[in-house]
Amino acid sequence: MRITRIISAVCAGIMLCAPLSAAPVAAADTGPIHIAVITDMSGVYASISGQGAVEATKMAVEDFGGKVLGRPIIVDTVDHQNSGPTAEAKAREEFDNGAELAVDLTNSATALAVAAVAKDMHKLAIVSGGGSSALTGASCNKYTYHYAYDTYALAHSEGTSVAKAGYKTWYGIVPDYAFGKSMLADFTDAIAPFGATFVHSDTMPLGTTDFSTYMLAAKNAHPQVVALLNAGADTVNSMKAAKEFGLDKQMKIVVGLFFLPQVDTDPALWAGAKVADSWYWNQTPEARKWADRYAARMNGVRPGSIQAADYSSTMQWLKAVKAVGSVDADKIVAYLDGRTFSDFYAQNAQWRARDHSVVHDMYVYDILPQSEVKERDAWYKLVDTIPASQAFRPVAQSNCTKTW
Repeated sequence: MRITRIISAVCAGIMLCAPLSAAPVAAADTGPIHIAVITDMSGVYASISGQGAVEATKMAVEDFGGKVLGRPIIVDTVDHQNSGPTAEAKAREEFDNGAELAVDLTNSATALAVAAVAKDMHKLAIVSGGGSSALTGASCNKYTYHYAYDTYALAHSEGTSVAKAGYKTWYGIVPDYAFGKSMLADFTDAIAPFGATFVHSDTMPLGTTDFSTYMLAAKNAHPQVVALLNAGADTVNSMKAAKEFGLDKQMKIVVGLFFLPQVDTDPALWAGAKVADSWYWNQTPEARKWADRYAARMNGVRPGSIQAADYSSTMQWLKAVKAVGSVDADKIVAYLDGRTFSDFYAQNAQWRARDHSVVHDMYVYDILPQSEVKERDAWYKLVDTIPASQAFRPVAQSNCTKTW
């Protein structure tokens, strides 16, 4: 009897034993829901994602009403600093502190790092910025979707479009790391059915600044196409060298990975190049309407495809949460897998259950010279639409070892 009274007194003195363990659960069910925009806020990818990605995500939350399941939604800005370990640590911290979704993840190393954390913690990650096809291949997992594009989709959009137009001989400028090798393999596969081949490909280290030797060799090989299969500053430097040696006057220049905001840095440099992308702000009335709203928040700058994908993916997730009545990742996955949709960003889209690739139509554009641009950021001219069924890797070819 005395022992029972002592235990009761102790419990009363610390505000009762049972409610102490129950309180955090109740708080978790009624407190804010966080969405973590894990992006590059100050580095080389800041213009194509960065603050624009944050604003696009906030727009989705606001348009949804600011709440879901009666709980307020908070958008957290996380700078991954283009570091896989940094992205991993910050994602884990975000998920520990109430985040149920991570979006954007521009830069493949950070995307793969956060995907691993999402798998470990049973939270959702939706990648719109990272391009590695490993996200839906060897590194696929139940808790990560790849939303916007990958190296396969880029190659089988742009490569297919150019090769079927009769361009048979290609010359590759390829960075010597995983992304470059993947781009070369995917472009080679894409152009082969049309009788096109790479007559030669030069590989060079990441961060190469002098491309003159490679461009001279390409010029002397007389291909019909020079394919710049690199990224970031390497693409800029290789394009400058291509222009310097007059390759743009003799052959088609294909830029494997490119985003609209990059044109603003040097419009004359990019004029005449051919690119592939998942979306363009002036392509449809619906796209333009959303882009105008975005521009009003961003000092008149129109969005690129990654920022539009961040809005779209966030809105799709919020609708799923409302539909299932829960933020539980397993329930969300069960709801999304196999679901189809179309919105201002994605046409003929599907959340593919087999490998968690979100497939949709892709597009090929010519970059216009400034003399033909009628308004700010209207740099693209649509030349080809590649249906989702052709743009993305067929399920039969997937190397995702599905375990969920």
